Parts: sequence; C-alpha cells; structure tokens
Amino acid sequence: MELRQLQCFVAVAEELHFRKAGERLGLSQPALSERISSLEHELGFSLFFRTTRQVSLTQAGSEFLKDAQRILADIEKSVSNVRHIADSGLKSLRVSGVDEALSLLFPPALIEFRKHHPDVHIELLEISSSDYHTQELINHRTDVAFVRKPPDDEFLSSEFLHRQSAVVAVADDNPLSERKEISVEDIKDCPLIGFPKRSRPILHEMLWGSFRMRGWQPDIVCEVIDKSTMLQLVAHGIGIALTPAWVQSLSPKGLKFVPYRESVQEIDLYISYRTAGNAKEVLAFIDAVKRVSEETSRF
Repeated sequence: MELRQLQCFVAVAEELHFRKAGERLGLSQPALSERISSLEHELGFSLFFRTTRQVSLTQAGSEFLKDAQRILADIEKSVSNVRHIADSGLKSLRVSGVDEALSLLFPPALIEFRKHHPDVHIELLEISSSDYHTQELINHRTDVAFVRKPPDDEFLSSEFLHRQSAVVAVADDNPLSERKEISVEDIKDCPLIGFPKRSRPILHEMLWGSFRMRGWQPDIVCEVIDKSTMLQLVAHGIGIALTPAWVQSLSPKGLKFVPYRESVQEIDLYISYRTAGNAKEVLAFIDAVKRVSEETSRF
C-alpha cells in the first residue's frame, strides 16, 4: 500500500466525486479510478458504491476513512516537525556509546561542540554493549553511537577513530609489575578478574582465547562489568586483570599496567551515525569528535 493511494482514497471519500477529487490531487479521473481500484483489490473489499450519478462510502470504506485520515495527519505532523527542526536547528542531541568514548572522548568533544552550539541539550546513554548501541541507532533512539566495530547496515555509516592494545593491570607490590611485558605463561596460575562475555566480548575472548590456545583455563575469581570496580579489586590484591590501555586514566594509586604479549587483536573505536537525514548539529558533533580524537594522546 502506497501513501499516494491513501491520499487518493481520502480525497474521493471527502469529495464523494471523482472529478472534484482528481482536480484536488492534480490527477485525471481515469488515473484516480485506477488507483482506487488497485487499493480496493489490495485490501480485498470495496470502499465505494458507484453509480452514474452518485459515489458513496461502503461501511468498510467509512471505517477505513478514519484510519486513513489519522495516518495522513500523523505523517503531515511528522514532516512538519522535521521541517521545523531543519529550519530552527536541533534542540536535543542523543549520544550513546562504550565507556572508553564516554570517559575520554565525549567530555572534550562536548566542550568543542558547545562553542558553536551552546543551546543544544545532550542526552547520554551509557551501556557497555556495542550491539545495543547499534540497535538504538537503527531504531532512531540515538543520533550518534560510539562502538567497537562498524555496523553492517546499509543505512548506517561509521568512521574509525583509533586503536589501542590490551594491558595487564597489577598491584604495584606484585612481582609482575616489574615486567616489561606479560605472557600467558606468567599468569596461568594467577587469580584473575574477568569480564562476562555478553557485556565485554572482546576482552573476554582476548583472555580466554590466549589460554585456550595452550589448552589451559584461566583462574577467574570474579567477573565484573564496570572497569572502575575491576581496578579496585586489583588494587586490593584480589587478582590481576586484562584491560584496554585507556583504563590507566581511571586508575587509583597502587596499580601498574604492563603490556600483554598475547594480544592477537587490538581494540578499535568507531563513531557511527545514520547515513542520511542528519541535522547539521549531528554532523557538527561528529566533526568535533574526530578533531578531539586526532588530538588525544594514544596509550
């Protein structure tokens, strides 16, 4: 069913005259009749009683008219709202993403963005899963998303921001803190703070994958989602942990971070957004993020 078919039906239903409805729509009477017939065929019931002198709605047509008018009114309202946003500027920008981006990139990017757009309200969504953020973007519940891998969706675009390696977080009184790098052999008997696969799939696979290659199993004493919690557990000597290098910026006193020799993949960060229909403020925020990312020191 096409929008134009609904417009034709509503015009005829309101005018109860094919010629007048055709003039209203800028269509010839045969073209209008053909569209109405096509709609009736698609619906499977008649919308009008037709005689040589009179056109009237069937009972089904009368009921369908209410819904058709409501649908067209909703579309008109939506278009009007979008035009208003395009003319007056976006008033609210919705940003979501993984914790690294929200901790390191988002604050300076927001400062840069607000230099030119001080009146735009920012809504922030904090969830660890990249897949969740991608779905929020697809569903139009967020405007910009920071994710670990570019979404495979023709309606979304992504730009690479930066890449980092993994390090091992250890208490500074741990003998491993003096190493220049740490291998899986060094930690095979150590208590480890891990991350659940469902919420931190990259880090989970980095740790378990390196053990799996040697036929070992890590000694996971605790699994956490929040990296600040993980750092506190490491600082108190509960265990050691594999973590992205950026986490050093959150570190409490008493910790050291040593490169992990077994990293078979690095941890990427992308910014994703809808390919079309973005307000100028969304594009300005993306530009601010890219500038800040280029200027930010990499670990």
